[in-house]
Amino acid sequence: MLCMAAAMAMTPHSAYDGPEAPRLQVSLRLPDLRAQLTRLTDARATYIREEPLQRGDTIASLLQRLGVDDPDAHAFIRGSTAARHLLDLEPGQIVQAESDQDNLLVSLHATLGGDVSASHELVIERAGDLDQPFFKAHLHTVRNELRYEMRSGTITANGFFKTMDAENVPEEIVQQMVSIFSGVIDFHHDIVADDRFRIVYEAGFRDGALVRNGRAVAVELVNRSQLYQALWYSADDTKAGDYYTFDGRSMRRPFLRSPVEFSRVSSAFGWRNHPLHHQWVQHKGIDFAAPIGTKVFATSDGTVDFVGQQTGYGSVVILKHDGGYSTYYAHLSGLADILPGQHVTQGQVIGYVGQTGWATGPHLHYEFRFNDVPQNPLSVMLMEPVTLTGQTRQRFLSYTSDTQERINILRSFSVASIGN
Repeated sequence: MLCMAAAMAMTPHSAYDGPEAPRLQVSLRLPDLRAQLTRLTDARATYIREEPLQRGDTIASLLQRLGVDDPDAHAFIRGSTAARHLLDLEPGQIVQAESDQDNLLVSLHATLGGDVSASHELVIERAGDLDQPFFKAHLHTVRNELRYEMRSGTITANGFFKTMDAENVPEEIVQQMVSIFSGVIDFHHDIVADDRFRIVYEAGFRDGALVRNGRAVAVELVNRSQLYQALWYSADDTKAGDYYTFDGRSMRRPFLRSPVEFSRVSSAFGWRNHPLHHQWVQHKGIDFAAPIGTKVFATSDGTVDFVGQQTGYGSVVILKHDGGYSTYYAHLSGLADILPGQHVTQGQVIGYVGQTGWATGPHLHYEFRFNDVPQNPLSVMLMEPVTLTGQTRQRFLSYTSDTQERINILRSFSVASIGN
């Protein structure tokens, strides 16, 4: 303590510590903050809310759920051609609205369409002040972040489609998978428990959120110990590509195995006792039993040769195909928007299952003819697919290496999962 006292006594004093030290007073001019305070007072809080479009929504009901009570905004959207694209959204798509503390619309955003790499966004904005409200609407393209998602699993006793739901495989990817293998596999009857699948598909994201799923780029399916593989490939980097096996054989068959989804064969090709006439006659096609209204697809690319009524067939569509082939789709309850001479593509909806003509129950009568002579539709399975050759094949094999690595990752993951 004595040392501390001595040290303090030796410390020099500042000139300002003394009571007799001189003092100087200076006036400082403060900045004028009134303009800033006014702007802060006038600033209006805004709120952002998102809602999915619901089936049957109107502009008024959608704005109400978004917390917007703005007659001027409602009138603008109803009267603007660009803004009315808002109702082009599919049910479930998200609409985002920014409103102020008085529930007046500040801006509205909605993604209308596009593809996995880019989206078309509708923007509606308030451009005028509160006394003279004015809005503007415009569409612009927004780039998405393209990612490759991967799914794999084993089919359970619940069946193929319920397994896909349990493994979180998007519905549109499942439908693509069914379409890819439709020439060789009936997913309602051929798939069994313990079959395995691996899928790589495109997905578009923006700001970390999924915008839409794209194309299945690679699919591997083990069905009853038989390996099936498909890879999307476009030789010239356009959308006009196709699916091939990993060794370059096209997955696209000249004709689909079935023209109807969710069906069963109720009468095969050949001789049978006619259910109405009770006579043994040749059944010229195959009957697919399905509920009325079930979609009917064109089994191959072709041209509409006939659309209308024929005795016995009821409402029927006849398609002509290359090479002297034709297909008949009879007993339809309704027709798609097709006309004679129109070109249709494989898998395109051309009508709906019905019970018209000589039919004892709802089904599709499907005929496959060569030079107008009925053939067993199952014989089209013998037609050979296109195979890539030459330099095209070499480019294809080079392209497949990256996708094969992704499939191999899924194989390793499946093995690891089983080991655990």
